[in-house]
Amino acid sequence: MVTFGGYEMPVHYGSIINEVLAVRRGVGIFDVSHMGRLFFSGSSAQKDLDRLVTLNISTLSFGQVRYGFLCRDDGGILDDLTAFRLNEDQFLLVVNAATREKDVQHLVTYLSPQTHLHDQTEETFMIAVQGPDSLPLVDDLTHDATKPSRLRRFQGGLFSIAGVSVWVTRTGYTGEDGVEIVGPKEGAQCIWDQFLSAGAVPCGLGARDILRLEAGFCLYGQDLTEEITPLEADLMRFVDLAKDFIGKESLVRRMEQGPKIKRVGLRLSSRSAPRPHSPVTDGHNQIGFVTSGSFSPHLNSSIGMAYLQAEKSHTGQDVWVLIRDQPVAAQVVAMPFLPLPSRKSS
Repeated sequence: MVTFGGYEMPVHYGSIINEVLAVRRGVGIFDVSHMGRLFFSGSSAQKDLDRLVTLNISTLSFGQVRYGFLCRDDGGILDDLTAFRLNEDQFLLVVNAATREKDVQHLVTYLSPQTHLHDQTEETFMIAVQGPDSLPLVDDLTHDATKPSRLRRFQGGLFSIAGVSVWVTRTGYTGEDGVEIVGPKEGAQCIWDQFLSAGAVPCGLGARDILRLEAGFCLYGQDLTEEITPLEADLMRFVDLAKDFIGKESLVRRMEQGPKIKRVGLRLSSRSAPRPHSPVTDGHNQIGFVTSGSFSPHLNSSIGMAYLQAEKSHTGQDVWVLIRDQPVAAQVVAMPFLPLPSRKSS
């Protein structure tokens, strides 16, 4: 167990590698109740949220989920999040644990009196069920005639699982297919036990970090910070420039100038994993730094994310990563590092 985002979290339940393989080959279950769950309601909720986040809230259909950012005036990322439209005037934002309180303070500054924010993180649970066998398992435990497997990627709805009324979205942080479940905290233990009894493998932070990195997903606080904008992070596809939002003008100016650094994927020639802040060189001079790194059991080599000088960030570029002061050969590669089922079905 370690402290993570103000919570005591499991690094692993047994073997990190076995948990990673369970998610890639079968089904794993994660307790992700540390994630912030902010519910918004009111006649001005849509308009207010559209002004605050980079994704387009007004075009979200009922039951649809989108990924995006909460930005500063200068375009720096305050947090990355998902927005789920529950109905006409109700929305759920899922934010990061470490930034939740900061996010709330920022959000309430811009909300109109007609919009109500209810932070229900402590009153609810959130469980992720991920892997190629996850949907049949979720369906088996769902009491409704319509099953969660009928949802498309980034869609959600209300279901009864193990007798508990919950919101289910076909989303996740592993790159595999699966769902995330949000419901009243009183039902958490029952649902967790039902999935374990049905064969789901409990997974901790160690497996979650490897899985999300193989999928090319960012971790806030490492790969994304307030000093990084979606442009440098190569995530402008999650920014809707057709609408106004806080930080838009700065982002447009940065686009005209071009980014000075860019987030890239690295595949190393060694099994030694790079750590955040490990220098990246071109063989002579430092050209960037690592933000995340891990050994990938599926590639049998180490991988990482880094920010490199834009002119030296093209795919195929040979670089060196300093690990314990020793240079290790690496190459800039496209992400995701693995061909992922969720990308095919999205």
